Amino acid sequence: MTKLGIILSSARPNRIGGGIADWVRDAAPAGTDIDLIDLREVALPAFDETFSPKAEQPRTTPHATAWAERIDALDAVVILTPQYNGSYPGALKNAIDYLFAEWSGLPTLLVGYGWGAANEVLPVLETLMTRVGADVVGSIGLGFREDLSVEGELFVTEAKVAALASGLATLEEKALAPVA
Repeated sequence: MTKLGIILSSARPNRIGGGIADWVRDAAPAGTDIDLIDLREVALPAFDETFSPKAEQPRTTPHATAWAERIDALDAVVILTPQYNGSYPGALKNAIDYLFAEWSGLPTLLVGYGWGAANEVLPVLETLMTRVGADVVGSIGLGFREDLSVEGELFVTEAKVAALASGLATLEEKALAPVA
């Protein structure tokens, strides 16, 4: 795999996603070029482009252009999302909505965390990513108590460690596959 993006979607000051991003990064195959994309640092404003991304018109703002270029440079992506009130953070929805063509065919693995192992947010996020054309290869839900503490300490089950390894291997396989 040439370039793997890991999107840290929580922008809250008290977030615990950094440790989960480290867990994913550390499990990536040797030689993978990692782009850790922290949406708090990207800080996209609420969508302010003149045209819908589906219109395939030139972007009109520097931040939209930079965001599109950053995602377009990826061969695959892992999206990390907490489950906030049964869904994903607004910063993630906004970041997804800024783009369309850049998501198309992009091999994508979803990693959610929260109470109930993110069982509400992962299907919703998978639906959204499929709608924008991403190639969602799977999802992994980490639950408070069984995989991590509410403070962010990780003690992930072996089954989920294996699921992550399998998901990353699938991303690498798809990223390296010749374009048809």
